[in-house]
Amino acid sequence: MGIDRRGGHLVGEQAVVAAIPDFNHLDPDIANNPYPDLATLRASCPVAHSTAHGGHYVVTGYDAMRAAAMDGKTFSTNVDGIGAAAMVAEIDGVVAPLFEADGDPHFAWRHLLQPYFKRAAAAEHADYLRRLCRETIAEFTGEGRADLVTAYTQRVPPMLIGAMLGLSESEQVTLSEHVRALTNLGTADAARSFADLMVGHVRDRMNHHRGDMLSDVAHARVDGDRPTEEEVLKFAIVMVAAGNLTSTDACATILLQLLGDHGLRDRCVVNPATLSAVIEEAVRHEPAVAATGRAVTTETELAGVALHPGDRVLLVWGAANRDPDHFDDGDVYRLDRLRGGSAHLGWGAGAHRCLGRHVARLELRIMLEELLTAIPDVRLQAGPRPTRSYGVIRGVPKLLAEWGPA
Repeated sequence: MGIDRRGGHLVGEQAVVAAIPDFNHLDPDIANNPYPDLATLRASCPVAHSTAHGGHYVVTGYDAMRAAAMDGKTFSTNVDGIGAAAMVAEIDGVVAPLFEADGDPHFAWRHLLQPYFKRAAAAEHADYLRRLCRETIAEFTGEGRADLVTAYTQRVPPMLIGAMLGLSESEQVTLSEHVRALTNLGTADAARSFADLMVGHVRDRMNHHRGDMLSDVAHARVDGDRPTEEEVLKFAIVMVAAGNLTSTDACATILLQLLGDHGLRDRCVVNPATLSAVIEEAVRHEPAVAATGRAVTTETELAGVALHPGDRVLLVWGAANRDPDHFDDGDVYRLDRLRGGSAHLGWGAGAHRCLGRHVARLELRIMLEELLTAIPDVRLQAGPRPTRSYGVIRGVPKLLAEWGPA
């Protein structure tokens, strides 16, 4: 946070200039609680300019964010340098099928992949998920304490997304190991090793249709042509990130809520059906996908701010989900929110609304249910409260828990 820049909010028919602090969604100094800064931006100018990352607009207001998300023609997901695109920066200039496609190509990719993500298709993974959870939990329950992130929430999601892509169970184990090494070490060697692993799977599917999701993408014809190897590779890497990081961090975030509120934890132990509401409110209150980018394709206005082709905007979903014009006490985690009001944007909105939300809900519910069944008295270890991460994805890097006699 630092120098003041221009931002606009609408008064009558005119956008007026307001002095606002720059906002950098990757700034570690705001990671634990970015929401006061976001509330300041939202109140003064729901579409604010920041000089961070080469200059972009930060969208924090609910109405402006939903308008941008619903208008894929004007606000393209194919944007460089901010949001999800920055996760695979090494594949420069390559458009990831589905994720960075807009208009008819996006709908064609979505139609192709929809069968893997329908509610009924998600339910088919339930038994496998329960087995994965139970086997993983059994590895650490006897210790009486663990970091639930490295021991649990990082271990199950990579296995599931590997299964959905079409990898064998042994290949899923290898994928999980590489993903965790990349997440926890972040070294060039770990990144190279992960990329090499995915290249092998992509090349295999480019040459042989294995009857799985990755093969369907490799052999699809959208706009008449099959995707290139680089496009399939970018799809695979972003899909692994989307299916792994979001579930890992969402589960850790919910566990932090439960372990800090033993009354709510015990309520979920007694009545696991409560977990559905716990998950949905968590997705509103602390969405794992914190921010995604858009590129402006034509002259337009958003909340009275003039935008031009090439401008980049950052949609900060958590800020919109706390907009007081739509959510009473939006900063408060509360299960008794009345239905029928504004729908939260924790799953996104518009054409790019999270395709995997049914899978994610099932995965989170089973992961939480199995952990609370196995360890109903799980609680935070004594010491400083766990810190949070913030950026494109928001989560809890470490969650030290214990159980058994106090």
